[in-house]
Formats: sequence, structure tokens, C-alpha cells
Amino acid sequence: MIKFLALLVLSSSAWSYVPTVESLFRHGANPDLTANGVVLNLVVKKIHSTAAEPTGEVSLLKEEKAEDYYKLYFNRISNEGLKVSQGRFNNASFAETALEQKIYFPNFSAYTVKGSVEQLERGLLFSALNSILFNNGAHMVNYLKSLGIPVRLNNDLINREKIDYLASYKRYLNLISRDRNARKTEPNPLKPEDPVAKARIDSIMAGSMYIDTHQVKLGREDGEMAWIVEAGNFHAVVSYKTRDVLKLSYKSQAGDVEFSFKDYWLANGSHSAPRYVLIKTLTGENYQVEITSMKHFVERDDELVRRLNRWEQILKGKNNTDPRPEFLL
Repeated sequence: MIKFLALLVLSSSAWSYVPTVESLFRHGANPDLTANGVVLNLVVKKIHSTAAEPTGEVSLLKEEKAEDYYKLYFNRISNEGLKVSQGRFNNASFAETALEQKIYFPNFSAYTVKGSVEQLERGLLFSALNSILFNNGAHMVNYLKSLGIPVRLNNDLINREKIDYLASYKRYLNLISRDRNARKTEPNPLKPEDPVAKARIDSIMAGSMYIDTHQVKLGREDGEMAWIVEAGNFHAVVSYKTRDVLKLSYKSQAGDVEFSFKDYWLANGSHSAPRYVLIKTLTGENYQVEITSMKHFVERDDELVRRLNRWEQILKGKNNTDPRPEFLL
């Protein structure tokens, strides 16, 4: 009976399915993460243009300055919260001896980065990373809400009437499965005798499990089917087939921010990530962020503390005050 109920839910919404904003940013291409941490190696450099060459080889973009090297550690502590540590290194070895700076947030959430234009690049990038690395669409929705974008979490969009009818029907199925005579006395909650009531229930059951905010539509991007998000000043493109995040942009009075996520690859054999993130900042500067490595790890709290203490010892006597790009911590 329960299997039948699940089939009913799926079949009733399959033909009119439109994902929510939160669902789109769950990065359905990746399986759920079993480890409690992810570490990324990033090579960052300023470039002349975020537009890829006709060959699609974004690595051919003209370099404007020397490369910068960062390592990001994400330690998951709950569905929403993370411990995030960022190290800056002076060469591509990413060895701890090459460490120059560190930043640490013991409880990083969608509200850690302020919902302001000044921190827009950082907020959007780390929301996208939460989507890609942790299959977490709620982080993106909550950050957009902090910017005043009229998006809502799935829990706020769910069709409560449909859920209530399904729960009543489940109770009905359980009852008649235990007592066959109950079919004669127990009314089917989805098939009332009153035709007006039945028509109303049929309409509710044929609808989506979520209220359609009309912020997501099916379109095309570079000739391919894609989900397009339009919500206030926020625009996003997500692959129809793989649910990879392809583009993010935000228009403000201070300027426009644009992110392009290129060349997804199986970075650790099972989970995909973009090889490149091309960023146009509010000030019109263009950067290329290359993800050269993505690894999953398990790290206990005491191991995290020891790592941070090692970093503190390495940084004694060092005083690197070079500015970082606005999209990093």
C-alpha cells in the first residue's frame, strides 16, 4: 500500500513538474556526501575577460598577474552549519610550510556573509559551493533572502492541502488492509460522494507538491535545455540533464556580478565539480578560479584544532597583508 501511495504522488506531479529554487541548487548530479569534510585547492588569477575562447578552452584566457593559491576546508557540523578554514599559500605545492594567511569561521552559515552589496561576490560564491559540494540548496535560498530576493524554502512552498489528503489516504489504506470489511463503512477520503468536493480534491491531487512561484522555467542556454531562475535581481542557469550550476548573476545599483561554472569533472571519482569558475566582480574586474583538487575527508574536532594550531605556529612572524579578491573570505 505504501508503495502504491508513493507511485500516486509521483504520477500526479510528473507531467507538470517544475523544480523549486532550493531543489535546483541541490546539485542532483552528486550523490550525498558520506564524509564530514571537503577540501578544495584553488588557483586564482586576474584575467582580461570572462568570455571563453571559441574553442572553449578557458585556460587560454590572457593572464594579467601572477597566480594566487588558496585551500578551503569545509567541516560539516549540521545540515546548515559548517566550520570553514581558508589558507593562502605562496606557491602551487599547497604545503603547510608555504602558508601565508589563514581565516577561520567556527560556525559558517548562510548568514555569516552579510546580505549586502559589499559582500555580494563572497556570498554568492560560497552559496554556490554549498550547493555543489554538499547538495545544499537551502544555503543559497537563505542567502538570497538576506539580500531581499523573494525566494522561499521548500518547507514554505509545500502544498499543505495535498499533504493532508495524502496522509488521510494513507490512514485509509492502512485501515482497509487490516480489516477488509472497513471498505463498506470507511469512506475513501479521495473519493467523496459529493461531486463538487470530489472535483476539488481531484484538482488538488493533480497539482504539484510545491506551490509554483513562477521563478523557475525551462529554457535554453547555449543551445541546450536548461532551467532558468529569475527572482528579483537574481538570475541563474542550471543544466537540465545534470543539474550542474552553470551561471549566476546579480544586478545592483553598484554594478553587476557574474559567475560562470565551466568544465565539470569527476574531481574525486564520484563527485563532480567545475574545473573553472569565471567571475566578473562589481567593479568590473575579471578572475579565473581553477579548482585543481577536491578531496573528501573525515576530521574529528580535536584533529581540526591541531591543524589550526599548526597553522598558527607556521604563521608566527609572517605578516602578509596583500588584499584578497572580494569573493574569498
